[in-house]
Amino acid sequence: MGSIIKGYNEYKPPTGLRAYIDRYWSYATDASTISLNNPVIIPDGCIDIIFDLTQPATLKSFVNGAMTKPMESSRTHLVGVRFNPGMAYPFFNAPADEFTDQCVDYFEFAGQEANHLSNQLTDLNSTQQQIELLNRTFAGKLSSINAIEPQMAMALNLIQKTGGKGSIKQFSDDVGWSRQHLARQCLKYTGLTPKFLTQVIRIKHVIKQHGTEECPNLSQLALDGGYYDQSHMSNEFKTITGQTPGEFFD
Repeated sequence: MGSIIKGYNEYKPPTGLRAYIDRYWSYATDASTISLNNPVIIPDGCIDIIFDLTQPATLKSFVNGAMTKPMESSRTHLVGVRFNPGMAYPFFNAPADEFTDQCVDYFEFAGQEANHLSNQLTDLNSTQQQIELLNRTFAGKLSSINAIEPQMAMALNLIQKTGGKGSIKQFSDDVGWSRQHLARQCLKYTGLTPKFLTQVIRIKHVIKQHGTEECPNLSQLALDGGYYDQSHMSNEFKTITGQTPGEFFD
């Protein structure tokens, strides 16, 4: 039957959903632990649907829009669906920039389905069963959603594949759009400007690279991340995470 898994954990979606969903995740801790150390969440270019399974919860489910600044959370029992950048749009059909840096009741997008799914998740006493329910729910939506515009899909793919390295002009030229049109479409699909999205992707790349090296050198990380120098990386890092690389990795 399984049980509720403590701490923060991530789960891969099935193959058919991976174009849209980056991962499912769960977080469970006790109130005394959270009061001592509220987790800090940093911008990652993604939009999440989050279900608060704490009883009673003031907001059972909500959409966490793309973030432009770090935030703290004091919630103690959550499960979430994290979409790839730009890929939440087909499930919501609402411009993503309308809820950037906001938590919006999922009911506004899904109606009674949001409450029904929240109640089902709360009734399950196994994290694995909760993730399986989310899998079934979102796999069932695939047949009724529209694909995103091919040029936007190409632009998002290029930004991800290059680790955010490259100019906005280059990305727009590659997909055959003007920079202004790419900016409008990027806001619509991701909730972020192309410039900020590339910054977030670069920082994610640096953090991932740091985790794979035993004694990472910040100057080398900056070079690998496509920055002019270490100072450039540090400034961008602080903008995104609220900390310098040294503080973040300490």
